[in-house]
Amino acid sequence: MAEEVSGAPGDAPSRRKFFLITGWSSLGLFLAGAGAAFAKYFYPGVLYEPQTTFNAGKPSDFVKPANPNETIVDERFKKSQRVWIMRNTNGIYVMVAVCTHLGCTPNWFPGEQRFKCPCHGSNYNTQGEVVAGPAPLPLFRAKLSIAPDGSMIVTTGLLGIKRAELQYKKGVLLPRWTDEEKKDIAKAPYFLELKA
Repeated sequence: MAEEVSGAPGDAPSRRKFFLITGWSSLGLFLAGAGAAFAKYFYPGVLYEPQTTFNAGKPSDFVKPANPNETIVDERFKKSQRVWIMRNTNGIYVMVAVCTHLGCTPNWFPGEQRFKCPCHGSNYNTQGEVVAGPAPLPLFRAKLSIAPDGSMIVTTGLLGIKRAELQYKKGVLLPRWTDEEKKDIAKAPYFLELKA
């Protein structure tokens, strides 16, 4: 009886050929991965963050509250710049939307007039002071200035977001503004006074 010859066109590959293809394919994939990792080493690991200074538009773009005790929170720049622009009857100020506990982004609850951090439950009032939760400091304020064209320039850089005196002791709880800090945040560059 004649033996069948393997390797004819249309036949399945032999076991030897299968292992040969699998082995070379595995080696090729390994070398490609190693080459990609080696090439990535030469590209810098840059973290792209939003600019610390941006134009927030004209003060008239922000709605003035009808009630003198009310503060209107504008969340237009919360996602892109992590700030809230606050408007009361006297003027505008900017708070940085970063919880001072662990850096989460709090949410604004207009019915309660509070910012609440979803991570560990820190609560802040409209001045950024801690009213509940583990946060050790009030929310930071951003600097605010007026450009020559009348638009507002917000600066959230390092000097703009610290407390007014720019220094505090670590491990010390200062959840409310001191009297001196209240005077500082009620004037430029932390507050933009608007007439009428």
